[in-house]
Amino acid sequence: MRVLQIAPGVQATAGSASALTAIPNDAAGNKARIVLINVLTASEAVALRPVVNAGTVTTANGLIVIDSTPTLLFVQGYTHLASIRARSNDCVFNITPVENL
Repeated sequence: MRVLQIAPGVQATAGSASALTAIPNDAAGNKARIVLINVLTASEAVALRPVVNAGTVTTANGLIVIDSTPTLLFVQGYTHLASIRARSNDCVFNITPVENL
């Protein structure tokens, strides 16, 4: 069994238009290398795309994360996550930095 160290994350809402959320820092204060994406809205999904600058958007063909499957995402070198809802309703999701994988 591996032990994961987590740092405070952020919560965001994916709507009908692409939005950006800054990738949170890890426990040491550095940009996170790996984040856990957890969808909180039941029966919904979010499409995500790691991006380097704040002008980039995503579409529904990004990485799809659903409410029953939390996903680890390698984000080293990126500054933001672009998100958009992947189903019919807005979708609340958490972005939590994890370490020691």
